[in-house]
Amino acid sequence: MFGETSTAAAPVVQRRPLRDSVLFKMVVIGVLMLALLIPLSMVRGLISERQMRHDQTATEVANSWGMEQTLSGPVLRVPYLVRGKDENGKQQVWTANAFFLPEDLAISGQITPERRSRGIFEVAVYRARLSWKGTFRQPSFAAWGVAEQDILWNEAELAFGVPDMRGLRRSVKVSWEGQDLDLTPGGAVEGMWSRGLRTPVEGLAVGEAGRTYAFAFDLVLDGSRSLKFLPLGQQTTINLSSPWPDPSFVGAYLPESRQVGEKGFDATWSVPYFGRSYPQQWRSIEASTVAPQDALDASAFGVDLFLPVDAYQKTERSLKYGMLFLLLTFLTFFLYEVFNPFSLHPLQYLLVGSALILFYLLLLSISEHARFGLAYAVASAATVGLIGGYSAAILRGRLRALGTSAALAALYGYLYVLLQAEDYALLLGSVGLFAILALVMFVTRRIDWYAPRPGGKTVPAA
Repeated sequence: MFGETSTAAAPVVQRRPLRDSVLFKMVVIGVLMLALLIPLSMVRGLISERQMRHDQTATEVANSWGMEQTLSGPVLRVPYLVRGKDENGKQQVWTANAFFLPEDLAISGQITPERRSRGIFEVAVYRARLSWKGTFRQPSFAAWGVAEQDILWNEAELAFGVPDMRGLRRSVKVSWEGQDLDLTPGGAVEGMWSRGLRTPVEGLAVGEAGRTYAFAFDLVLDGSRSLKFLPLGQQTTINLSSPWPDPSFVGAYLPESRQVGEKGFDATWSVPYFGRSYPQQWRSIEASTVAPQDALDASAFGVDLFLPVDAYQKTERSLKYGMLFLLLTFLTFFLYEVFNPFSLHPLQYLLVGSALILFYLLLLSISEHARFGLAYAVASAATVGLIGGYSAAILRGRLRALGTSAALAALYGYLYVLLQAEDYALLLGSVGLFAILALVMFVTRRIDWYAPRPGGKTVPAA
């Protein structure tokens, strides 16, 4: 018989199930967040679609009322004969045009805005009553060496550019040196505008050098969203007033003085010709280099009455923080699991994430019918209430649910501040994220991430 040999009992090895691993839970949460990016992108596409629909509606209304107007002129167009030889050396004569801009140009007017609705979409239209006056200096061809007998003074015209002629609701008469002349359609000026008004002018042939011709006319014009002008005078002065409370002054020049209040605005521009890139006169044969179309367009300025659609812009901006909301909310639930003896199912995370995404859909739909502030309050209150009520059950305690609701309400309040403070959004966002990260680091500073979660179970090895 062999002697008895005593053996010590083997230690029991504790094995943690994979589903109770902290790392596994973090991977699952990460996968859920990536999956929720799909409905987030669908909401973003819906916002773009609604914005596009609004723009289409605005264009449809403008087509029946009047498009954006950029008024040009008036301009004196004087034809003259050009003599030369063709490629075969044969003497030829053809007609060209010379264009002369006003010596001074003064415009004053009143813009009466109106909101037009089609369905749930609003568009800003206006009726402008404008008074034009100014002077032209006697046209001179001396710099071009054109003989007096080659100038067709009897075909001289006064032309005025109106991009959307449908906005003219009544005839226009211009006072020219004491005469009343009718402006008629057909005032296209090559290289400057394709639609406008014109009228023949007389008396230029007998004018003395340095003589000036005074003109004046009144214009009633319908348009939408914006009204702009070209500074064609050697000195251009424009004064506009309107009861529209939120104007946006746009273009190459800002008003020299302006007053904006709840009752409207009053703005005055004073623009010398030194600030533009084209001269006071040129010929059609040199228009592409001396006064190109893009130079004329770049000098336009005026006021924009476009009705701002803050709902789409702010909803789009708030959606950019969607991933951050998912991360912070999931992190809150995850920390509850770490510190407490219960475990949440991935489906519960998915339901909470779905509620967070539905917030943006609620915000978009409600803001189309109400002010953005009210829509935001309703959507955020509904989301916080839904998640708070659900948390009371899955977190097994009202205090935990109240804490979750308070944290979520603080996040939505913080987001609203960011949306309102456009100039300081980056600064406030950076400081806020730093504070949130510091808070998370402080709360989790003593956690042993290698230990099993309190909600998990340890199983002895077989």
